[in-house]
Amino acid sequence: MTSSIPDNISMDDLHNFLETAQCEDELHTPQTEDKKFTPEFIEKVAQDCLESATERCHDPLVHKVMAMMIIHRMVDWHEHVAKRQLEEGNREGMGAWMRDAGKFQAVMDILCSIAVGPDDFTVSE
Repeated sequence: MTSSIPDNISMDDLHNFLETAQCEDELHTPQTEDKKFTPEFIEKVAQDCLESATERCHDPLVHKVMAMMIIHRMVDWHEHVAKRQLEEGNREGMGAWMRDAGKFQAVMDILCSIAVGPDDFTVSE
C-alpha cells in the first residue's frame, strides 16, 4: 500500500494550491437563489470534508495540513477584501481586514510550532 502523505510540503506548495483554487468571490456566492448557506448546511459540508480526509488518511497530520491550507486562504481572503475596501476609499475598513489577516498569520505561526507526531513535516525549525 502506498502512502498518500507527502514527505514534505512548503509554504510555496500551499501557495500553489491556493493559485489553483476557485475564486473567493465564487466561493461566497450561492450558485442559485434557492440555495441557502445556513449554519447547518455549512457545518455539514465541513464535517463531511473532515470525515472524508480521515477515511483517506488516518494520520492527524492531514487535519493540521487542512487547517494550514484553510488559514492560508483566510489570509488571502482578508487581504483581498482589504484591497477592495481601500479601492472603495474605506481606509478604516481596510485596516480592520488587514488586522484580521495578521491574526490569521499569527495562527499559522502557532500551528507551525506544534508537532502532531514524529513525522510532522510542517513544523518550523
